Amino acid sequence: MKEVPISASRRESLGKGPARQSRMAGTIPAVVYGPDLEPIPIAIEERAFRTAIKSSGGAGTIFNLDVEGNENKVVLREIQRDPVTSKIMHLDFHAISMTKPLHISIPILFEGTPRGVKTDGGIMQTTMRELEISCLPSEIPESLVLDVEDLGIGDSIHVRDVEVPKVQILSAEQRTIVVIAAPTVVKAEAVAEGEEVEEVLEEGAEAATAEGEEAAKEESKEESKEESKDEGKGKGKKGK
Repeated sequence: MKEVPISASRRESLGKGPARQSRMAGTIPAVVYGPDLEPIPIAIEERAFRTAIKSSGGAGTIFNLDVEGNENKVVLREIQRDPVTSKIMHLDFHAISMTKPLHISIPILFEGTPRGVKTDGGIMQTTMRELEISCLPSEIPESLVLDVEDLGIGDSIHVRDVEVPKVQILSAEQRTIVVIAAPTVVKAEAVAEGEEVEEVLEEGAEAATAEGEEAAKEESKEESKEESKDEGKGKGKKGK
């Protein structure tokens, strides 16, 4: 597993106000904690953090975090972002021991175009993007790469089909990672949706017709009343 160096400084003042000032100054408030380490509030330059992330190997990257001369091997546990601007608001680092197993999630990557998609027009449906594992920090793989090129219509890969050397897989073995669905299923769904739309349109047309007929009847009744009034007036004049 790739190790990436990153530097930080201690934060002396805590709370929302100092954290806001830290972000305005171009640094990201963070904390580093672990089973054998008291939580340490730190600040990392935003530019340095983005550079470190770009050079990292993924979710399981080990960072050599230097806090004013004291170095700890850590993994990034959480990135908190502003829900509106997506700006990074806070970072959580977890200090690790190189001799103790670590629970972590690694990304799942898919290699190749499935035969069922290429030749039969199927649909590749992925239901998992990460695999939860446990292993020594030095054995963390950057990712799990699955070759899907030989998958035909109806074929799938489950967690139980996956083997990763020197790693204990924690994800439930019955979970499906990827499946190649038949195109007829998608077409059937589309047809069903189309039929529903047609039924709605037909119902709307019938309702509009019924409303029109009712309006015509009412109009006819009004015209009959008017004619009866006119005839009554004409008879009254003749009588005079």
